[in-house]
Amino acid sequence: MKAVKLVDVVKTFVGGVRAVDHVSLELDEGVLYGFVGPNGAGKSTLTNLISGYLIPDSGEIYVHGVRVLDYHQAVLSAGVVKVEQHPNLAPHLTPMEHLALLLPNTIPEADALRGEAESIMRRLGVMVELDRRVEELSIGHQRVFEITKALILCNLLHDSGMKPILILDEATAFLPIQQKLALKEYLRELVDKGYTIILISHDLSEVLDVSDEILVMSGGRIVAKLEARNLDVSELVKSMFEMVEVTEVKIAGRGVVGSKPILSMESVKVRDDRGVEIVDGLSLEVMEGEIHGVAVLPGTGEKELAEAIYGVRPLSGGRILFRGKDISGLSVSERKRIGIGFLSDDRVRDGLIPEATVEDNLTIGSEEFFTRNKLIIDPRLKERLAEKLVKEFSIVTKGVKAPVGTLSGGNMQRVYLGRVMGRRQPLLIALHPTVGLDPMGANLFFEKVAERKRQGLSTLIFSPNVKELMMTCDRISVMSGGRIVGTFRPEEVSVEKVGMMVSGVT
Repeated sequence: MKAVKLVDVVKTFVGGVRAVDHVSLELDEGVLYGFVGPNGAGKSTLTNLISGYLIPDSGEIYVHGVRVLDYHQAVLSAGVVKVEQHPNLAPHLTPMEHLALLLPNTIPEADALRGEAESIMRRLGVMVELDRRVEELSIGHQRVFEITKALILCNLLHDSGMKPILILDEATAFLPIQQKLALKEYLRELVDKGYTIILISHDLSEVLDVSDEILVMSGGRIVAKLEARNLDVSELVKSMFEMVEVTEVKIAGRGVVGSKPILSMESVKVRDDRGVEIVDGLSLEVMEGEIHGVAVLPGTGEKELAEAIYGVRPLSGGRILFRGKDISGLSVSERKRIGIGFLSDDRVRDGLIPEATVEDNLTIGSEEFFTRNKLIIDPRLKERLAEKLVKEFSIVTKGVKAPVGTLSGGNMQRVYLGRVMGRRQPLLIALHPTVGLDPMGANLFFEKVAERKRQGLSTLIFSPNVKELMMTCDRISVMSGGRIVGTFRPEEVSVEKVGMMVSGVT
């Protein structure tokens, strides 16, 4: 019997984003699997399905022969324990109070749990204050405690006769090398006991060092299964980035850029929602009429940086210049007025009002095109603008008065693309613009980017899809560790080299 078995599993989110695309997979007991992937490939979604946090649209998931139906059943009946990608602790509770909530009907006395937690933390080489509130702990200590809590739960399940499935989703990201090595030794002992462990990490060196086998995901599918022993980092990077499917769009004048920068970032620093400085002294120039790609792993500061350029998030250091003028203190509306547009990565949640019509969603923010004297809306001009964008962006709808929520997921995303790109602002910031789009939608996006270039407009694209950037951009910068570590023309580098730089290998 396999430890984990997936049979033709599909998971699609609102907006038509297919995160897991007909995955069939079998995992053995007593094996440590590394999960890697170049983009929003579906790694977290896949493991959320295995752990019962999410339910598949179709297909079946079994753990030790038990079909996974929900989260509690996955833990109690199948022995699945997962540490989330981001800290998932109640901020006002202490670590000890979190332990007291652990299987409340079966756990031993709290003192025993305290002793076990302290024993595990000693092995990991860090002692977390168990009686301080979580919000007072550093992000590193929160991560250590979550790993410790998961290991305690695994031990309880093992003592009851189960062979746990332990999933660590980027759980080691904030651990120093000494603690990673200590955790590696602990995990190897668990594997020897028959545990199945899944480790998701963007640290490819760590994955190669710890894993028995490595699964590579891209576009919601498992595209490679590799033996970690004797596998070279460059081979792994090649399998991650060169297997990504892309739609080729020919862009006239590619490589030709203006002589003046439209956007300059000087030693920019930005904090994330936890107060951690995730962008640290970043400098970058985007030229007039340029398609500039930033190759970056999702969740490593690119969203915060894009939000800072648009004015949603304040800088904690440095400055941003637009056409030579410091705009660091300008509001979102002021930046929009001077010609900066923003295409969010969450196109449905951030970009649409589901209860509103197609017309309203297409025209929000473009009131200057259908108002008179800046006060009175002309319904005919508004409808005409919406119909123009429907045609231009090939949106399939029964009419502009239809609720946008009645459209297919792909057409909902096109509505958002139409509203943002239809304004033709001098600088467009596009965050993961093709993730979740079908090939026709991705092709449409790049056709509009090519059109912007012909009009002398600039586009800054943040994406983990290295191949896509190399096929469409004039220049590519690599973002890693919160900084730009290199800028190249596509002909100067290979997909493999950029992939290794993005992954922090070189």
